[in-house]
Amino acid sequence: MDLRQLVRVLALLRIAIGAVLLLAPGPAGARWIGEPARDRRVKVALRGLGARDLALGVGAYQALERGAPLRGWVQAAAVADTSDAASGLLALRQLGPARALATLASAGGAAAVGWAAASQVDEGLARS
Repeated sequence: MDLRQLVRVLALLRIAIGAVLLLAPGPAGARWIGEPARDRRVKVALRGLGARDLALGVGAYQALERGAPLRGWVQAAAVADTSDAASGLLALRQLGPARALATLASAGGAAAVGWAAASQVDEGLARS
């Protein structure tokens, strides 16, 4: 799988996660952060995260479909994923080890892929 295909998979996953957080922030968020996700105030933040992920995923996917540069989208997603991983680590006590490690693994893994791919993802693209 080349980098652009990998970015496509991550974009589609990000779109799905973003849509689920927007449409069902309580149940989806509860799997991530536990019972506090069912609080109306917390749902506001979860929907915001969903919108962020949906926008990043759609932007990357559209750039792929158009053959446009991806670097900026990949870097923006890597920043978001790095922030999510760091937040999970900082909330270890509040989330519990299983949720914190799952957050660190998923967000940290996506961030690592994003940072590694960003500088190479547009190699070979025709420049106008």
